[in-house]
Amino acid sequence: MAKWFKIGVALGGGGARGLAHLGVLCALEQAKIPIDLLAGTSMGALVGAAYALTPQCYFVAERFARYLESKEFQKTNPDFLREPDQETKPTFTGIFHRFATFIKKGVFYTQSLTRQAPISEEDFIQNINFLLDPVNMETTAIPLAVVALDLKTGEEVVLREGALQKAVSASCAIPGILPPVIMGDKCLVDGGWINRVPVGPLRKMGADLTIAVDVAEGINESLDFDTGLDIVLRTYDITQSSLSQLQLKEADIVIRPSLAGIRWADFHRFEECLKAGEEAAGERLDEIRSLTRRKKMKKALSFRGCLSASRS
Repeated sequence: MAKWFKIGVALGGGGARGLAHLGVLCALEQAKIPIDLLAGTSMGALVGAAYALTPQCYFVAERFARYLESKEFQKTNPDFLREPDQETKPTFTGIFHRFATFIKKGVFYTQSLTRQAPISEEDFIQNINFLLDPVNMETTAIPLAVVALDLKTGEEVVLREGALQKAVSASCAIPGILPPVIMGDKCLVDGGWINRVPVGPLRKMGADLTIAVDVAEGINESLDFDTGLDIVLRTYDITQSSLSQLQLKEADIVIRPSLAGIRWADFHRFEECLKAGEEAAGERLDEIRSLTRRKKMKKALSFRGCLSASRS
């Protein structure tokens, strides 16, 4: 029987910072706040899919911990993806800012000219297989949607059926780092480029209350703009941030874990991310419970009103 009131959780992109999503899910699970629907983008899609398959946070956390120590992960975490040493090099905000360092060194630029991505589709599929079972999205314990961007049309693509591993691969396919995923006539890449925290898909799935988890880094005001490239990358970050804030207004509650100092490629800081997610969600539990009660009451009264009207 379908539930009459559904709580949905939207998990955003953010690389290693997205590991905090699991902490949020753990806190909700421990507080016995039901998670009826999940939607994710990029790292949020990967965490969301793993949890949707087996809604037991510590089982999923252990699976991620083993994965981050595996040869499969090391094979797809090359040195050029890691953050520069903050004590000796400037801090960059946003994916393109981080790549700017490597562009100047010629590494990323050279690889982009010679091939689609430095990480092959085969290697990345092995990573996905480590974390996700080969099942269809329709069979997950919690209904799930993942978001990708179609390079051909420029449109958001919300995936809710078909092979789970392939859908998550598409949502995680960072342009220039991972190859696009072909699905039918679509050429799909990382959904964070069009919808960083997918609240809208939750609404379309029937969520009555939506919780968004935003792990993106903020705009760094201390950057210098000495070159044209610096300015172009900065304007891109501003555009992405503005779009994300506009989309987040759709959410009833936005949880922002405290992840200061944790960068996009700091996967070795898994425990810190997990704790940050748990703490951030723990601080909002009373608010979530209160809003849930109010929304349930409003929906019940609306249903009774419609029922009375139909009888008369």
